[in-house]
Amino acid sequence: MKILKDSLIYLFGELVAKALPFLLLPYLTRKFGSAGFGELSYYQTIGSLLIIVFALSQDGALTRYFYVYGKRNLHNIMLSGYLYTLFCTIIALLYAWFSQSMILAAVIVAAAAQSILGVQLAWRQCQKYAVSYTLIQIASGVLTSLLTVVFLESSEQISPTPRFAALFIGNIIISLIAYYFAQPKRCTKKGSLKILKLSGCYIIAFGAPLLLHHASGFIKGQLDRIVIYQHYPAEQLGIYAAAYQVASILSILLLAINKATVPHYYQAIKQGSLNATKVRQFARYSLIIAPLPAFITYMLPEKLFLWLLGTAYGGVQHYICLFLIGFGLTIPYYLLVNYLFYYGKNKRIASISLLSTGAYLLALFTTTLLGIAWIPLAMIIGNIVILPILFYYVREEKAA
Repeated sequence: MKILKDSLIYLFGELVAKALPFLLLPYLTRKFGSAGFGELSYYQTIGSLLIIVFALSQDGALTRYFYVYGKRNLHNIMLSGYLYTLFCTIIALLYAWFSQSMILAAVIVAAAAQSILGVQLAWRQCQKYAVSYTLIQIASGVLTSLLTVVFLESSEQISPTPRFAALFIGNIIISLIAYYFAQPKRCTKKGSLKILKLSGCYIIAFGAPLLLHHASGFIKGQLDRIVIYQHYPAEQLGIYAAAYQVASILSILLLAINKATVPHYYQAIKQGSLNATKVRQFARYSLIIAPLPAFITYMLPEKLFLWLLGTAYGGVQHYICLFLIGFGLTIPYYLLVNYLFYYGKNKRIASISLLSTGAYLLALFTTTLLGIAWIPLAMIIGNIVILPILFYYVREEKAA
């Protein structure tokens, strides 16, 4: 029953933490207007790309280290990862300084703070500290949301900069408090420069092969907004981005469930109660569930979404339904890819992601020529293509 209890705690925390940012959506869509919200979405995309580089899968490296090697050196893994993030942040800020771009600097520090917070969450997740994990999630969501409203209302001009400043300040404060309560003396001895260097090498060895994997995820989940920003008016991007954020409620739910179950998933594989056959079976059953949220949304009146976002966001329901299909397909993806993650098949995952990304890019540029209304199909196609490949390799892993 512990898996059910932890899942409910993680789910509750994820929902509460994301509820305030979601409640901010009507405020932001009206505050910025469709054009301004499109610009905000564009810089959020840049921030997502920076997080891939700054984080370098430190959360995954920390989790795997705990289950494979134990917790004695866990704190040094955390510290060496932070040093890497600090180095990347300084380099990026120098670029922003030379570019004389205040908004880019705000995006950079916000991305760094989110990367740091992600490591604190991973430290607790791998040790199944569901309550403290949830408290950090909620505190981050509350503080960044409050600061966003305060900064935007205090600003004379409507700009994305206050939003990213709020994300930076809120997340860095929560990260520092969380680090203080991590109590490293309980999990490791005092580290040395040599140990930190070895820990850094471990993070790079784990995370570098996954850059392609995460870059693939970025391309499939974010590149469309950059393409739209270059080819369509900002107003249309605003409608598109607002639909994505509404549909991302499903993504948040699935991510919360995945985070809650991964430790138990790994434990089940280790104990032999979960194998490749069962994983593939669960993944096949999940394909039945994937399109249901989109169908339910399609049956709702569009006036509901216009009431939520504002009258300037006409046609948003069409995009929401398509995005929900794409997000629904991540259910079998999580089930399959976590099996390969457990066995450290990072290079294989990266190769699979690369193939899927190729299919997505082809679909993206094709649908861009057809019109913006067709662009969400690229996400669906990219997520479908990766599934049979994952099915094959999970089956192969059983035979290994």
